[in-house]
Amino acid sequence: MSSDPLARLLLVGLTTIAVLGCTAAAPPSSPPTASRSEVPAPTTARASAPADTSPESLERPPAAWLLVGRRDEAVLHLLMSTTGEVDPMAIPAGAPSTNWERVVSATIDGAATVVRDAIVQPGSGGPELRIDDHWRLPMVGLDPVPAGRSLDGSTIVLIERAYDPAAVRTRFAIVEHFLLGTVQTAGDAPLRLARIIDLPGAFEYDTLSPDGRILYLVEHLDGVAGGHYQVRAVDVGTGVLRDGVIVDKTHPEESMAGSPIAQVRRNDGVVLTLYRGPQRPFIHALNSKDAWAVCIDLPPGASNDEAASLDWGMASSANGSSVYAVDASLGIAVDVDPAGLAVRRSASIGTIASTEIVLAKFGHSDPGPVGRRVILSPDGTTLFAAGADGIAVIRTGDLVVIRRDLPGSSIEALGITPDGATLFAVLHGSGRIVGIDATTGRRLGTVPGDGYDRLLAVTPW
Repeated sequence: MSSDPLARLLLVGLTTIAVLGCTAAAPPSSPPTASRSEVPAPTTARASAPADTSPESLERPPAAWLLVGRRDEAVLHLLMSTTGEVDPMAIPAGAPSTNWERVVSATIDGAATVVRDAIVQPGSGGPELRIDDHWRLPMVGLDPVPAGRSLDGSTIVLIERAYDPAAVRTRFAIVEHFLLGTVQTAGDAPLRLARIIDLPGAFEYDTLSPDGRILYLVEHLDGVAGGHYQVRAVDVGTGVLRDGVIVDKTHPEESMAGSPIAQVRRNDGVVLTLYRGPQRPFIHALNSKDAWAVCIDLPPGASNDEAASLDWGMASSANGSSVYAVDASLGIAVDVDPAGLAVRRSASIGTIASTEIVLAKFGHSDPGPVGRRVILSPDGTTLFAAGADGIAVIRTGDLVVIRRDLPGSSIEALGITPDGATLFAVLHGSGRIVGIDATTGRRLGTVPGDGYDRLLAVTPW
């Protein structure tokens, strides 16, 4: 092995996607199943991945370190693609910093919760704080990577329980993180419980401003998952809920309803959240620095399949000039202008069968593109969108499908090497990982090991 895999992981820039939304509210014909706090069970039966018995399963893809996880495990693992070797350093399945140098986790310990900010290096440790009662990091949409950490790392938000749109009261714990080099009050520990915010009604975590000073919450108004909601802002320094609501400044009278699916947080403070609405999907674009929003409607697609409507994913280009929203099951690809906050173009890409899929991530030495259902090649020329019948490979120049990889395989997650040469796909059912030539679609071999459901980073060996 040429170098420490953890050192290489620290060179991988990653950002998480979080999602918020708004649309003209109409009573949904059936309650949407997606929530921000729990990944729903599939609404339709999924075909299991074909048995991996081909001669290619004995071949091995090019060497790379893969950051992977299994359902219900509290840690992530670094896996070598050629040998299946697992690095002994376990990484908490928590809320990562942009480049995975640190990971915040919240672990129940008796009647209390231990909050840790682990430094991702063997033996480096990290500060921890014990808080009374049971708390957890929030989830956003269908992303299995927890949220609740401001981009600058100064603020951590914990929730008391899983999302409940009919809750009578909702509590949030605010933890301040004094980072190395910042001024501290005498006696302050690196982590400090600043306050408990106790609000009447059903509130759900949405996002934080980049500096952690404003907490945005979704207030559920009718007690129904996917029902009516409004976005509220809390001043983190005081814990006081601001008067008024965050509305679409172009249509301030329009009410909002829907369930979040995916989210992109940009360094400029714009947070794009993709929602499944009662009538059509939409993106709620929130300026988290200045507390205003715009709603962007997306094409509805020809199918009313609930499972297919959960297959939306988003990926941001490396230079930030485009955000792509794709649903391979509905056969829709959309290029969103994040500066103008409008759809630049959309295309029908044909459909592949519906499937539930877990977030996949990848990156490179600079903060890189990530996605739940969709990833973008490092050079920005190609989108890879997964589904129950393989991977749709889409040219970003004109949103045309140029080929389909792994036909007949149900895909659970995707990742790509920083040089864009090798695509990795986790197969649903077996949890095995297959390497694919990203340029030609040729299957390169199978990574030893199985049972994985998350692929969060790919780094060079």
